[in-house]
Amino acid sequence: MNDTGFPFTDITKWEKNIAEGLTKIRSTISKANPLIIMVQLHVLKFFKHLGDIEASVHGNISPFENKMLDITQSLIVSSDLNTGTRCLDKNEINEYMELLESLFTAATMYVHLTQKDDLIKYSQGMQMNVSGTLYPFFEKDHFTDMLSPYTDLLDENFGITSMDLVEGLLAISRHLRTMGFMEVLLDSGASPEKELTENVFLHLAEYFNVESITGWPQEFIKELSLQQGECKDFYENDLQVMIKEPPIKYKPFIGIGDKYYCFSIDNLIDNFYRTVLRALRRKNGSITNKINDIQKDLSEELPFKLFKTILPTARTYQNIFYKAPVGANGKNEWCECDGIILFDDVMIIIEVKGGALSPVSPFSDEEAYKKSLNDLAKNPYEQSLRFYEEYKKAEKIEIYQKESKKRYKLITAIENIKFIQACCVTLDDFNEIASRIEKTEFIQNSDLPVWCVSVNDLRVYPELFSSPSLFLNYLYQRSKATRNPYIKLNDELDHIGMYFAYNDYSTHISEIASEEEDIGEIYIDSHREEIDAYMARKINSNLDDDDDEREIFLDLLIGPAEKPKQEMEFVFEQLINLLDSTRDNMCIRVARYLLLLDSNSRDNLSEFLTSRSKKLLEFRRRKAILTPYMSPNYKKGDGIRELPIISIFLLHTSNKIFKDVVQRKRFLMERVLYEDEPTYCVVVGVNNKKELKKVITHIIGPEQFQALPESAYNRLKITREQISKSRNIKEFE
Repeated sequence: MNDTGFPFTDITKWEKNIAEGLTKIRSTISKANPLIIMVQLHVLKFFKHLGDIEASVHGNISPFENKMLDITQSLIVSSDLNTGTRCLDKNEINEYMELLESLFTAATMYVHLTQKDDLIKYSQGMQMNVSGTLYPFFEKDHFTDMLSPYTDLLDENFGITSMDLVEGLLAISRHLRTMGFMEVLLDSGASPEKELTENVFLHLAEYFNVESITGWPQEFIKELSLQQGECKDFYENDLQVMIKEPPIKYKPFIGIGDKYYCFSIDNLIDNFYRTVLRALRRKNGSITNKINDIQKDLSEELPFKLFKTILPTARTYQNIFYKAPVGANGKNEWCECDGIILFDDVMIIIEVKGGALSPVSPFSDEEAYKKSLNDLAKNPYEQSLRFYEEYKKAEKIEIYQKESKKRYKLITAIENIKFIQACCVTLDDFNEIASRIEKTEFIQNSDLPVWCVSVNDLRVYPELFSSPSLFLNYLYQRSKATRNPYIKLNDELDHIGMYFAYNDYSTHISEIASEEEDIGEIYIDSHREEIDAYMARKINSNLDDDDDEREIFLDLLIGPAEKPKQEMEFVFEQLINLLDSTRDNMCIRVARYLLLLDSNSRDNLSEFLTSRSKKLLEFRRRKAILTPYMSPNYKKGDGIRELPIISIFLLHTSNKIFKDVVQRKRFLMERVLYEDEPTYCVVVGVNNKKELKKVITHIIGPEQFQALPESAYNRLKITREQISKSRNIKEFE
């Protein structure tokens, strides 16, 4: 039993704590003008983060601070209170914050002790404590993509275009996220030490006036607003205040009289798209089908647009059909797939769901929440699995385009695929569960790795992965992580952070687990901090007109923000970038293979390129022939199963080998280690500045030797024997 007399295992005591805490919180709210208390809390949060650089860069730290504006606004609109006209003094504000902290602690303990499955408890905890799922840098692109298709409906029903809507939303974001509020505070004489009067707070409130900020029609703003006490029947009891979704999730603005204000920017951004669609449906119920059609088209187009920025040379096929057994009788029927992405020998099966994640919280309606997960994850994965299994039958599948109700046109046949990934994309963010869903009941056990991701998170990938080989290697490493029972991450971006930190992070975690006997679960720290810091510091002229000055200020204070990436030796990274820059599938495939090497092998390769480049340039003036090379994975029996033999030849950029394909092929056939195994031959050119500037890749295999006339083969064999005798097999020296 703890010092307060509440046993941690007695859930009823935590319920009582929640009820008593809310009674005191409502009592405090009733003393103040509702508009003033919202301004006071915003000022408190602003000054707290102003003095905490980590919080201002990374975002909110404590859950109760993260949600204090949300829960206060929700209590104002859901409580029929007789409110006062004054502001709270400093002691009252401090007591209020302590009450909120205790309330969230009690709610967290209640969720932890409830007899529900881990998935529901985990999801409830995340929804209760976390907000702000879209980086501000992406707000303009995201909402332009999401809302542009609705511009005619918005104009017809509210007299506002999608462009007006996005510009207004960005204006609110700029108002609430940046240092613009500082100028207003200074003009009012505010400081952390000085208490302000009611009149000053009412003057500050105009900074949050939605109509003044956006210029939107008042009718539209009103449709997205709740007045004090308007939702007095929203919560059936005190416990629901903490475990049910807040009313401001549906209508984010608060109306005080005939004015409307926005205080919680995270709540607004997280729910804005669905909020706008609900407003359209309430305004005109006859357009529901039209909205559904728009959403279907949007969901099918947007993920492919984002993937195209990551893999610009990939082949994409959307809305395809194929034949597969369906139903109990196993009869072949036409089946649909949202699309596939082909890059070299990699296939990504895309299934997209535009439907909404259940707006209710997991605890308030567990069945509705699970059903939405079923719709957004299980169903699309099973559709992907059907396509995958049909391909695996013959390692080949024909895909078709539907021309009419009963007519289908062959597009192409797909074969020679070595790696297949299922990707289930949702328009709604379900970040609290997406990173773990492959280990739940919603994803059946199979050989097909699954990646469930929201459009919000998918937008991050083009920003962090400028290299197709790195992205495809990440997919491979992530697929291994989905099968590792020890890896249970809280966030999709933690997968990226762990990949940057360890590359093969699944093996890294397994090695940690192997060091302990009878280990249960491994706690894995968040690995997205560097990504958060980088995105928070990323200049976005859409949000801050003074970003240049702010960037310089933060650079001086906490140093420049570097783009997160996987750490590599400079020369190794230069080679990967050079291979990627060719846009040649074979070169990029080699880059993907090299990225599978462990750190020691990478270091050996870097050392080879560095030392041999120096020696190569020295010998260039001696009229001597020098062909430095190394061959990772060449030892039979010790080779890495996922890797072929890769021979890397280092030559000067002026060497004729780069221009003469016939001479180059013979050069490589004379030097590959084995005739009976395919070898990826990478010819790298170094210039006089020791920079890697050219690269060409060939596969030399048994078929090349077998195609030679006997006389030519015999001459080649003699040459190979001579080279072999002179070869120093310690290629790394």
